[in-house]
Order: sequence, then structure tokens, then C-alpha cells
Amino acid sequence: MMAASRSRSGGLDIVRSAAVLLVLFCHCGIYFAAWFGGQVPIGIAVLGFFGVELFFVLSGYLIGGLLLRIIDRPAGLRDWWVFMVRRWMRTIPLYIVCLVTFSAVWPPHFGDAGHARLWPVLPWFATLTQNLAWPMKEDWFGVSWSLSVEEWFYVLFSALLIAGVTRLGRRWFWVTAALFLLVPPALRWHLPAGTNWDEVTAKVVIYRLDSIVFGVLLAGIEARGLLPRRLRFSLFGAGAVLVAFVWDNGLTEVLGWSEHVRQTFLFDVVSFGYALTLPAAAAFVQPPRWLAAVAGVISRQSYCLYLIHLTILEMTGLVRGPHHWSASFSVFIVLAAIFGLSWASSRWFEQPILDRRPPQPDGQIG
Repeated sequence: MMAASRSRSGGLDIVRSAAVLLVLFCHCGIYFAAWFGGQVPIGIAVLGFFGVELFFVLSGYLIGGLLLRIIDRPAGLRDWWVFMVRRWMRTIPLYIVCLVTFSAVWPPHFGDAGHARLWPVLPWFATLTQNLAWPMKEDWFGVSWSLSVEEWFYVLFSALLIAGVTRLGRRWFWVTAALFLLVPPALRWHLPAGTNWDEVTAKVVIYRLDSIVFGVLLAGIEARGLLPRRLRFSLFGAGAVLVAFVWDNGLTEVLGWSEHVRQTFLFDVVSFGYALTLPAAAAFVQPPRWLAAVAGVISRQSYCLYLIHLTILEMTGLVRGPHHWSASFSVFIVLAAIFGLSWASSRWFEQPILDRRPPQPDGQIG
């Protein structure tokens, strides 16, 4: 879940690293605690939600800046196509490799149905439609739901934006952003009572497109000179406090939200809080050398880390019992596998593909 960047920013590398680490802390924490006979606190168990939301907002912020530079010059179908090809070359090859590998060695309900459960759902996963307007077609390759949200956002938002701008001018950017900001929460609001929040409200594409657009809007506000530089760090503090309140459930208690209101607008509050932090993070171009080095390594590996970690946890959880692996050894195997494979993927698979992408539509490298 990593978008094209305008230029390398140490601060944004830190943000991307934080996002993937939040997801890892959540999923690894749950599995590791169970292997040691314990249970993680609820504050750790919900970190995956906050990590994914941060990924969404950061991706929107980066892509928003790129799209603005595209529409600031005459943009047409070719610009949109090159934009999408660059995006797909970043995300799709590794996704296909993971999909094929997991299909071979870890099909749905491994050990029960073998590959029998795979064939009916594989076309959905191959086309990233497994959660387009419905719950996941199978409880398998679980993290792919968020990639589906991102890919459909970029296709729909960029196509609508560039098509409208060619006829109505740059103001269409704000109209497009408003549509993506307002329609998904309206759809969530009208979901039937008792709808599964985790499997439907939180993961179905048509209900989640607004999370990414908060980052796009911040990029637009910055690019149009509507955000004074002196406010960046004040906004960072306000955004961090807002997200912390949600994490602690304090905001809901203070506002007295009903469950329906909370489930409808929780995403927007968190995304808004994260978006407020990004201008200051982007301005933090040169963090301390050690921090930049660590964040750079994790950031470059973040996409593979995200795609493979949960399946490796599931596989390890299944095989450790029959092989009598200790909890400590199981933890070591998981961490070595996810970080080792992600490092190899970044160096020998992902980066060579990125180096072969066509020039960016705005003529810049990113």
C-alpha cells in the first residue's frame, strides 16, 4: 500500500513506517500473545485499524499532489493511462506473486477443503473485486481488502478528475473530492441495523473511499497555497491529539455518540486527524540520520511486509503445533520470514520493476 512520491521525504518515510508497524504490532501481537498463553490489551488489538487508516491518508496525500500537477497542464486520456500504469506497476506484480504463491501453498481452509474452495473465489481476488460492493468472498488473503480499496479509488478518482477537468477546468478537483468525501459516509449511514461493522462497513470498497480522499484534500489545500506554513505544527498537534482520543475511545464518550453515528463517522474522524499531521511530516525532510536510515528501510519494504505478514502468521500458527515449535522459536521464524522476504522483494523484485516504469505524466520522478 504505497503510492508514488513527489520527492523523498524523511518525514513521510517515518509516517509510512509507522503505518506498517502499527499493523504488524496488531497482528503479530495477537498471535504472539496467544502462543505465549496470553492476550493482548484492546489498545494493541485495534492498532491495525489505525495503521490502515494512516496508509490510506498518506497514499491520498501523495497521489493527490501528483494528480494536481497533472491537471495543472493539459491532461488527457494518455496522462490518465500513464498514471495508472505507474500505479499498477507499483502494486500489481507483487500482489500477483503473493496471490499465486498463497494459492499454491495456503489455499482457503487449508487442510480441510484443499484447493476446492480456491477456484470459485480466485477470479474475484485476481481482479481485486473480492470486496467491491459486498463482503470478502472468502476469509483468505485477508489484508487484500485494503489494496482493493486503494486500487478502485485511484481508478475512479483519477478518471473522474481528469475527465471533468478537461471540460470544466481545475475547479473540478474540489467537486471530485467532495463527491468522494460525501457519498461513502452517506452509504454507510443507510446500512441496515446490525450490519457487520468489521466485515462490511470497514472493508467494502464503496463504503471506504472517503478515507483516502482526506489526504488528497490536504494535498490540494497545500498546493493551492491555502495552508499557511506557520500552522503546520499546530495542525500536527491537533491531529495527533484527535487520533489519540479516538484510540482511547475518549472522543466517543465526550461527544456522546450513538453506536450508529460512531460506526458511520469513525473513519472520517481518524482520517481527518491523520491528514492534519501530514503537512508537518512532509516538511520534516531531514530527520536524524539513524532515524532516516531505519525509516527508509522499513518504508521501502512496507508493501511486501503488509501483504505477507498475516499469511505467514497463519501458516506458522498451524504448523508450530505438530512440529512442537516453542513460542520463542515461532516468533523468530515469523519475524525472520516477513522481514527477510520483504527485504529480498524490495531489492530484487519491486525496485527493478519501479525502475522500468514510464515517465510520470508531469515529467517528474516519483
